[in-house]
Amino acid sequence: MPSKPSYCGEMLIRFLYLDRPALGQYISSLEGGSVQTSTTRSSHGGSFEGGGDLKVASAKGSRSHEDEVEKALVDTESAQFKRLLAAAAADPEHLGWIEALDPDADFEGVGVGAMISWECDVFVPSAVRMISQAGGVAPLLDTMRALLPAAKALGLNTGSVPADEELDAMGKMFRGIESSKVLIVGEDDATDWKVAGHLSGQVELGDLEGRARVVGKVARTLREGQWKPYMAFPGMDLLPREQRRLAERTPPTAGKEDDYLHGPALMLDILAVYR
Repeated sequence: MPSKPSYCGEMLIRFLYLDRPALGQYISSLEGGSVQTSTTRSSHGGSFEGGGDLKVASAKGSRSHEDEVEKALVDTESAQFKRLLAAAAADPEHLGWIEALDPDADFEGVGVGAMISWECDVFVPSAVRMISQAGGVAPLLDTMRALLPAAKALGLNTGSVPADEELDAMGKMFRGIESSKVLIVGEDDATDWKVAGHLSGQVELGDLEGRARVVGKVARTLREGQWKPYMAFPGMDLLPREQRRLAERTPPTAGKEDDYLHGPALMLDILAVYR
């Protein structure tokens, strides 16, 4: 059965996530540099004929005119990404690019550094979503600490408010949560394989649900029977290093399986998530 091409020159892309610095690096490596702007020039020529009707004599003349239009185009991320997809479609072996149509076959034996493109069901694990939503608590704690002296001076009841030292410790914890990165997982009913990776910068969690295409570079493979807690992923710095290493060696307890990525799975440096 022939496979469908993954690239169409007129395809309109809506990015749910894009790692812009990584895209720039890939394009620079692919094209030997980075194009910031390009200029196109077009001209239109024609002729004009006129005549004079005099009583003594008549004359006819003509003149030509040419209009020139110059247009500067900025090289956008969308244009760069389409060129990357076109290059991958033209020579996937050279780019180490795998268009996953049969994950059970395509992902088996894949090495670190390979580029994966897979249409799958994307979601944010519930534990990661809770942590991301808790990240906004730190500014509220800072405000509470700033207002606490004034509240005490006014004689307000502050007995239920944690002590200043406790508020400071809580603020540090929540600032750590705020700096952690969103993590997404991709899966499909037709296979046991999964992909997962974190996203840098500000992302809209509501968009990261449902069918989408994930593109990323393989960083690690989890074999069947291996487990990795989401809190121990790179970019999720809520656990000390030793605790992260211990957590990777400890299978989940009953009822905690949803807090782990289990093999077979690919951990990716995600370049893009789009529809």
